[in-house]
Amino acid sequence: MDIEYETTTIKAGEQLYVSLIKIMPKNKIFPPYTLLGYNLFFKKGAHHRDLGSFDLLTPGHSDAIVYGNLKYPAFYIEHKREPTRILYGSCRKPHGNGIDAFSAADLLLTEQCQNLSERPNALFLMGDQIYADDVADPFIPILIAVRQQLSGSDQASLHDGTLINDSLSPRLKKVNGRHYLIEHLAKFTTRNGDNHLISFDEYAAMYLMVWNPKLWHYVQENELLLTFQQVMDHGMLHLKFEHDEKIRKKELTKLEARYEEQLDNLRSFIPSISAARRVMANIPTYMIFDDHDITDDWNISQDWTASVSHSPLGQHIVTNGLAAYWLFQGWGNDPESFDRTFLKTIRNYIETRDVFSDDYQDGLHFLSEFHSWHFVAPTIPRTVFLDTRTQREFDPRPKPVKLLKIIEETTRTPFLISKEGWDQITQKLKESGWRKNTPLNIVSPSPVYGMGLIESVLHKYVYPFKVLGIPVQTSFDFDSWKYNGKGFHQFLSIVGSWKPSYCVLLSGDIHFSASVKSEIQYGNGDKLSLYQFTSSPIANESFTGIWGSLLNIVMWFNARKRKNHTLHRCCDRNYNMTLQSQPFDKNSSHLWTETIQYLPFDDGSLIETKNSLGSLMNRKGKIENTLLKDFEKTDSDM
Repeated sequence: MDIEYETTTIKAGEQLYVSLIKIMPKNKIFPPYTLLGYNLFFKKGAHHRDLGSFDLLTPGHSDAIVYGNLKYPAFYIEHKREPTRILYGSCRKPHGNGIDAFSAADLLLTEQCQNLSERPNALFLMGDQIYADDVADPFIPILIAVRQQLSGSDQASLHDGTLINDSLSPRLKKVNGRHYLIEHLAKFTTRNGDNHLISFDEYAAMYLMVWNPKLWHYVQENELLLTFQQVMDHGMLHLKFEHDEKIRKKELTKLEARYEEQLDNLRSFIPSISAARRVMANIPTYMIFDDHDITDDWNISQDWTASVSHSPLGQHIVTNGLAAYWLFQGWGNDPESFDRTFLKTIRNYIETRDVFSDDYQDGLHFLSEFHSWHFVAPTIPRTVFLDTRTQREFDPRPKPVKLLKIIEETTRTPFLISKEGWDQITQKLKESGWRKNTPLNIVSPSPVYGMGLIESVLHKYVYPFKVLGIPVQTSFDFDSWKYNGKGFHQFLSIVGSWKPSYCVLLSGDIHFSASVKSEIQYGNGDKLSLYQFTSSPIANESFTGIWGSLLNIVMWFNARKRKNHTLHRCCDRNYNMTLQSQPFDKNSSHLWTETIQYLPFDDGSLIETKNSLGSLMNRKGKIENTLLKDFEKTDSDM
């Protein structure tokens, strides 16, 4: 096939180049539903190389990105008359518990590489592709070495003066050394900031380390995966209570146990990196961020946003995270949406090493004001990816909250997307060629439905222990659509105004998988069918240990109550939502009413807490939702 191509390259370090390659067939169209193989060729002077020069095309090689007897990595373009299969998931932490679900996706492609009726044609990564705030202790020596190799410098000049003074900067090269910097200087609220990423080069190194197995060869060759004792011997461990011998021993014991657990999990994760790269090399992949791609609690409230915006270090970290997200994730989603001004500004920001330069200040301001990360993927049906982090709108009024007999005032949950943001999304959807009265997919990193099963468990069984003073750790924040009634209503109103024939919502974030069907009746008589499929995590099982076991048991009993039952919810004109087991009076004055059903998996369960990737199959309007986990499959059909 005759093709034309354009290449745009960003130099992101002395030894780091990222290229966007635009390939166009000369006859203006690639054949749909046909397996298309590809190769890349590299030329420098008289030297010529291709993917095969790096063993990427060698079947059976650990670095190979080919499947079966195919000569090249391959993909195919959907056709509206043929079945489509989308893989989706979120939350992949290198030292997370459980088997990385990318291994299951890799096995699926191995088995179905030439069977287009079963082979996935799109992969949606819906947030937390990296954990910038929760970095494993054994990762710090590796990140320092890889960062220096990529950047060609130790970035020391980037953190002195106005960002981190000389007395604190030595902590940057120590395990467990950054929590004070993150909490008190950056003004972040993450609970796991002991090793938080800070520089752009660190963010870039993390992306490469979770997606590129080649760098792990470098790690092994240079013996960078250190034991806890080696970290101690090299003077790379920061102790917060170094001058109190009794407390110091307790801290050392705790840190050693944490280090060894993270080291074991990290070693289990490393083999899956080849699988992840191979999968992404063979499926068109679209990505949107959530909080951990930047930092936990990112823009969770007006107070958080204001506090971080007044912190030079906080701004620095958020901007570095956004710049890295764009380079490694966002750029390929919709390249045409990033104009020359964007490219020039972000290129200058990445290349500068001077926090006092105009290029640095321009980049900070530009990315803090940029709110067009949403996009529409050209899938069948079209898929709208929502940015639920930078388009938020906040209500500064405190909200009274009752916890048993205790009444407190707390921050109101935000509108995850503002009115202006919805206007921009609606316009982009119209420009994509999507038409009303046809199906529509929506990716929302935070689920629109699906929290109720666990939320009720927390209120009934976990929070009472908190009131009694017993420390209880929950695994997620209440940062979802349903916690702001007006924002939830706005979501349903906007989607209803688009008039899709039905809408599929895909989400992650909450570290369990579930399926929900909702039929909405608006006050004006219009109707909308919604199907929420959630798959999370890819590699970060959270409901483990004693509390995890108790939660799983109680959730199982709680889920049985909802199985085969229809729930009814309404929203009044004050945006208060009421949930009950009986239908609402049709003569009542409601903005909308809905019926909700939890869809069981094939084993009868309503919730899956193991690592998984969702697989959404659309066969001529019949939707089948499958979970790929631990090399097994669990189904939930519509």
